[in-house]
Formats: sequence, C-alpha cells, structure tokens
Amino acid sequence: MSFRRRLAGAAALSLSHVLLAGPAFAQSEGTPEISGPAAPLGEALKVFSEQTGVAVVFTEAVVQGKMSAGTDGTADAGAALGALLRGTGLEAVPGGNGYVIRVRQGGSGNNPPPVRTAPARTPSGAEPLVAASSVGEQRLGQVTVTGTSLRGIAPESSPLQIYSREDILGSGVTTTEQFIRTLPQNFGGGSTEFLPGGTPSDPNSIQNQSFGTGANIRGLGAGATLTLLNGNRIAPASQIGDFVDLSLIPLSAVERVDVLTDGASSIYGADAVGGVMNFVLRRDFEGVELSGRYGTVTSGEMAEARYAQTFGTAWETGNLLASYEFLKRDNLTLLDRPGISAPTYLDGRPAPASFEYDLLPAQERHSILLAAHQSVTPALQLSGSALFSRREAEGRNYALTTGDNWVVNRPVSEVLTVSSAADYALSGDWAFRADGSFSQVRTHRSVTALAPTVRSLGVQVSHSDMWSVGGQFEGRVLTLPGGDIRAALGVQLRQEDFTNRNVTTGEVSRDGDRDVAALYGEVQLPLIGADNALPGMQRLELNVSARLEDYSDFGSTRNPKVGLLWAPAEALRFRGTYSTSFAPPPLGRSGALDQTVAIMPYTFNRNLLGIPLPDPSLADVNFMVVNGTAPGLNAETSEAFTLGADYSKTVGQHSVEARLTYYDISFEGRLGATPIPGNLPESWAPSLAWEDPASLPAGTVVFFPTEAEVQAALQDYGRIVFLAGGATGPENIGFINFASVTRNLASTETRGLDVQLDWEQSTDWGRLSAGINSSYILDFNQQASPSAPPVDILNTLYNPVDFKIRGRAGFEVDGWSANAFVNHLASYQTDSTALSRGIGSWTTVDVTLTKQFSGAGLADGLRLSVSAVNVLDQDPPSTPSLGRFRLTGYDPANATPLGRFVTFEISKAF
Repeated sequence: MSFRRRLAGAAALSLSHVLLAGPAFAQSEGTPEISGPAAPLGEALKVFSEQTGVAVVFTEAVVQGKMSAGTDGTADAGAALGALLRGTGLEAVPGGNGYVIRVRQGGSGNNPPPVRTAPARTPSGAEPLVAASSVGEQRLGQVTVTGTSLRGIAPESSPLQIYSREDILGSGVTTTEQFIRTLPQNFGGGSTEFLPGGTPSDPNSIQNQSFGTGANIRGLGAGATLTLLNGNRIAPASQIGDFVDLSLIPLSAVERVDVLTDGASSIYGADAVGGVMNFVLRRDFEGVELSGRYGTVTSGEMAEARYAQTFGTAWETGNLLASYEFLKRDNLTLLDRPGISAPTYLDGRPAPASFEYDLLPAQERHSILLAAHQSVTPALQLSGSALFSRREAEGRNYALTTGDNWVVNRPVSEVLTVSSAADYALSGDWAFRADGSFSQVRTHRSVTALAPTVRSLGVQVSHSDMWSVGGQFEGRVLTLPGGDIRAALGVQLRQEDFTNRNVTTGEVSRDGDRDVAALYGEVQLPLIGADNALPGMQRLELNVSARLEDYSDFGSTRNPKVGLLWAPAEALRFRGTYSTSFAPPPLGRSGALDQTVAIMPYTFNRNLLGIPLPDPSLADVNFMVVNGTAPGLNAETSEAFTLGADYSKTVGQHSVEARLTYYDISFEGRLGATPIPGNLPESWAPSLAWEDPASLPAGTVVFFPTEAEVQAALQDYGRIVFLAGGATGPENIGFINFASVTRNLASTETRGLDVQLDWEQSTDWGRLSAGINSSYILDFNQQASPSAPPVDILNTLYNPVDFKIRGRAGFEVDGWSANAFVNHLASYQTDSTALSRGIGSWTTVDVTLTKQFSGAGLADGLRLSVSAVNVLDQDPPSTPSLGRFRLTGYDPANATPLGRFVTFEISKAF
C-alpha cells in the first residue's frame, strides 16, 4: 500500500470516530447546587472539582497563602468558580477540558470576570500545573501548551507568550495579519500583502503573488517560522510553497495565539528555526453569537466590513461549534496617500498619471469553522475540527524598468484543513493520543496587462497538499522529591506535495513531493521542588527533548533541545535553552525551474542606475545577469541559545511581572541571494568585486568569462533568456553576475533582547493595568561564504530595525474598558554606505473603548466597541522608491500606509 493511501486511510478512520460518536460534555440541567465554606484556596478548588467533575489546574505557588470566601450555592459551575476566586487577584481561563488558574492579566479590553471565556496572556515563566481533581478525572483534561509534548506542564525554560481572544480583540485589529504586525518580535518584511513584488534582500518574498502573509519571527524569513493551526501543520502557500498564509485564518474563529520565540525542531520538526506561532481555534461555546464590524480610513476611500456568526451546542458528553466569517475590504491606492512617492522608471522618469497603484489590494474572504468534541467513555475522548477559507483579491501595480508594465493581479486562494484526534487514558497516569490531519491550499492567479493595451499575461495555478498521522504516549514515569518525572514518546508520518504550473502555456515550473518519518521524545526532570527545596534553590528543573526525522529527499536529521530552570525564590526564575533546528528547502525551490539570464550592455545598465565605471576595460562590454535558484540546494540548519529571567509577584490586589530574554541564533545555509556590502543592490556587485575581490564570495562575478563559462551559465540558468538595451545575443560578454541567484548562504547570525513588563492594580473604583513588549536586536549579520566578510543588514531599508516597542495602558470598571497602545520604531538608514539616507523613527497610538453588558434583559451578552489604529494619523517615514520591485516611497517591511483607521463593532451572544 502506498504512503498516501496509508495516510488517507488513517486520517479517514480517525475522523470517522468523531463523526460517528454521540453527543459531548456540558453541565446538565439537573446539576445540584455547588456550595462550600471559606477555606484555603487550594483546598476549595479541589472540593469544587470533586463536586462538579470539572478539571481545575493551578500552581502551588499561585494559590499559596490565599483564602477563598466560599460559595453559598449555585447550579452554575462558572459562577461558583468565580465566587471562589473573588478577591484573590486570580482568574480561571479555559484549558483542555477544564480551567487553568492564573494571576489575573490586564489589557484585555473586555473587563473579564474571574472566570474568563478565553486564556489570558501567560508569562514565559508559567509554573507547572497541578490538577485539582483526581488523577482519573484529570489526566485527559490537562493542558498541552505550545512548545512541549507534555500535558499539564508549560515550557518554562523557553520564552512563550499566549494572547487570548480578549487580548486580540482589545488591540483593535480586524485580521490575523494585523495582529502579528503588533508583535515586536515579528518582522513585517518577507511575505506580506504590503509587498506585491517582494524585496531585494528576500528572494522568497518575490514568489508571494497571492497577497498572502506569513509570520516572520526574528526576521529570519517566513519559512523559518513554523505556523500551526491547533498544533497541526498547514500546507504552505506562494509560488514555491515556502510559508503558511495565516491571513486565511479568520480572526473570529481564533481562541488564542501562542508565540514561542525559540527554536522548536525537537518538538515539531522542520522549519521551527525562529520560533512557532500556533493559532488555537475556538471549541467550547454554547449558544449563538452574532457580530458585525465596520472600519474606514479617515483619509481616502478604503473601507472594511466583517460579519461573523457562531453557533455552539453541548450535551452531557460533548459539544459542537460552527462559525462563519465574511470579510470585505476595499483597496488603498496611492491617490489616497499623496505623501508617499510612486515607483519610477530605472532612469528616474515618473510613471504616467493614469497608472493607478494599490498600496493594499482589495479582498473578499469567506471562512467556515466546524469543531466537535466527544467523550465516548470516561477513558476515551475524540475531537475534530475543519476550517475552510476562500479569498478573492485584486491589486493593481507596476514594475517600471524600461517600459510600461501596469498590471492587475487577481489571485484566488483556498485553504482546507481537517484534523482529528483520539485521547485514551491508560493505567496509572499515562495516556495515548492518535491524531491525523490533512491540509491543502489552492491558488489560481490571473494577470492582465492594462498598458499599453489590455491583454492577458497568463494564468498561474499552484497546489499544495499535506497529510500527517501520528501517535504519542505520555505520562508520569516516577516521582522524585522534586516532583514527577514526566515523559512523552511519539511517532509521526507526513507527506507533502507541491505543483506550480502556467495554465496558459502548460509549462510546469515545479512538481515535487516529500515523505517524512519522525520519532520524538521529551522528558521533564524536576530535580528540586517543594519537598526538597533549599535556601536559594526553590526549584531546579531540566527539560530534554529530541526528534529524529528522515526525509525522502534530504536524508536524516537529529535535533535536540535542552532547557534548564532555576528558581532561587518563589517570585524569581532564571532559565536557559540550547537547541538545533533543521529546514529543508521548500518543494518549490528544490529542483525549481525558475532560472533566467538577462543580457545587456553594461553602459546601458550603469546609466540607468548611476553606477560609476570601475575600469575602462568594461566600458563597451555586454554582461549577463543570472537569476533563479541554484542547483543542488542543501538543507538549512541552525543553533539557538536563550537566557532569561522572570519575576512575578502578587500582593493583595497588586501584581507585577517582568520577563527578560536574550537570544543568539546562528542560521547556517539559509537560502538567499548574495548579501552585497553596504546593503547595496546586486547591480553594484561588479563594481565592488572589481575594486575588492574579497568583498564577495569567489565566483559571484566572473570577469571576462571564457566561451565555456558563458555556455555553462546558459546551460544551468538560461531556461529563459532576456535581451535588453540593444544586445542581440551572448557576444562580447565582459562579466557574468551571479549575485541574484538564490542559494545556501554560509550563515545568518542574530542576537537580541526581549523585555516584557506587566502591571495591574485593582481598586474600589476600577482596575488599572499597564505593560510593554519590546525587542532590541544587537546584531544581524549575513555571510555569503566563509571567505567573504559578514554584511550587517541591521537598520537598513527593508531589513530589521534594532528597536521596536509596544506599550499599553488600560482601565476597566463596571463592564467598561479602555485601552491605549503606543508603538515605536527607531530610526535607521537606507544602507550602510557614506551616501546613505536617513529614515526617521515612527510612533503611532492606538485606542479602544469597549462596553460589555451583562445581567437580565435583552442587553445581556451585548458588546459594543470602537477603536482607532494610528489615531494621530502619522504617515510612515519617507524612503526612496524602487520600481523594479514595485516598492513605493515607504518601507512596507517596517511601517504601513494605512493611516488613521477607525472601526465600530457590535456583537451579541444569546
């Protein structure tokens, strides 16, 4: 039986369990009243769990010294749990099949009660979770957090941020793409709808022709961040299948977003180099929720509307949720932003006034989510989910080289992802989990020229499929004085397929597949804990994980990760990790047929770009510039090292948390074009190589090539040959420029610091909160070969900027909540040469105001919200335009042209 058939059969069998099972868990109408006297909070929570059968997990540290006032009797478990927590400074958030007790978080925007409907933002130093219910009741209901395979344990040694649904909605954003741009650790460059033609420094971004958006943690490229949906992989998008298009995930279906800013190939396998972004979808909701949102710029014609409805029902042993979202957005044009300069021809001529240009494309998206959970027996639980999204977009732009190239791009993208899982409780504290998932992305793109005449430029279609099945054992190995040793051991099989073809010509640029088999394991060793603590050594824990993977096209790889946590005091923790990661080339790059050669006179090129003649011998020659993917690509590998400290303290109604993380990533063999010293365009490579041959790797520019070298370049890269500037063929070639070829670089290295602070104070007249999330990059160097000098790309145009910060302040009282956010980007330069131009800093302010109604009557469950992004309407800093890449006069990797954007939202839960 073939791998595909085995995989399809296993996934279908797993999904059939969900579809054939009967109804899921919910509190029945006949539930007796829940009551309990005042008692130490830990004891009260255990009694509550015994009375209700609802799993509650918490840390010993978080409940220590706190008393519960008890509850006088109620049939509602949520109300009873809220009564137990009232006045403790804690809150209960859903996790697994129960609740997690945490320090109450600020800045949510919904004035959350003690029992929230979504997880709060969790500090990277979260404590180990303790089950309030018995082992038999709780073992399948514990939480599995992003970054670990172990239930009930947060990856405390790794930097993790968890953003709840309230956090996301309270930030004033409308889409997942908008949300990730608010995170300082995520770089806005790479594959994004703001970059229709990519950037010179990221050749993969040029392949994003569907206006998709990928996560880009640490600025290492969208392909170096693993994006998950409910912990499962999603088929990649673009013309080479190099990134997950997270903009197809509807925001109304998202329950929370987990952001792990550390390598994680030991847990998840390939691509988790810069980190992991896990979008967790809604599952537990009972009733009907309707919401409508309308937003518009205050300068220009762009408007946006979103409508969503969610239906959830529950029965004694399970639940079912269905959600639909519709999003429509107009285009934002250069006419709406007269302060941004238009792209020009290479010789500096402006584009014709009739050429309209879209800074943001118009789009229309439909999304449907289905999720189900079923308890078949006390030991067996089944779950499944399916998400479908379809987006139609339209964008007008031009790449002005030496002639008119005004086009309209109309991509249609569809994503379907289906996953299912079965969890079975074994003897003792062990459990077995079997899961399967299928994901596919379909993109159909038509391009029409609008000048000098209207004509079709062809239709491109790409198909990307991914299947996965796996099984895992997890549980307690034994108990030490420091706590329980927990371990997980699992296997996984995955298959990926990718094709890209031109429908008009029938030409196939890539048709490939890849099989992956993996064996992985993880162990948590609590060396010192509550029962054997020492002065200055309250906790000492070691986490070790490793993954062995075998690729059908790139052989085997082993990637370990070691994490250490030391807590000298209850409120203070120090942590560190070391990990390696692995990333094979995207299927669209491995064996790609995208090579081209352009031949033109050097004088023609120099005059267009203003490049001085490096030597008289080159005055009258033609040259060849080679583009595309180099043959024989190797896999990318990385080493990552983090150190951090976390401090958290709650005294009465006051709480403070501080988190500091240092990271150091060495990314070997990263795919990219040759970095040019000074961050100059690749057209400058011949001049630099002539003046200083050591400034670039040997072979980047070949001067006065022999006939054999010319023919070899045409043989390897001349799939398509362009002639420009009067050149008639490969004659009188003075040099061959290979700087634009995508190949494995020697290394990319980056170091930096993340600082996060959160403060909260509850008073008789409301709750105050404030915080910051900031990132400071110390170094970001690229080296094309071991012999070439490193090129510092930090603080240059279209590349990461060293300092980004997002601050917030909030106030909540009686269902009202107000939040303000300040976003700041430091100033930087166009390049690092003496002739560079300064680019100013950028500071914007966002505000949200929300009213949540509760109580009896029609207003119960009503939520009204108004928000303004960039309320001061600050223009993005001005930069030079770059017509060849369709880049206008601002930096879309570090700013947006949106301006002030005001939204109004109303939602009602029944």
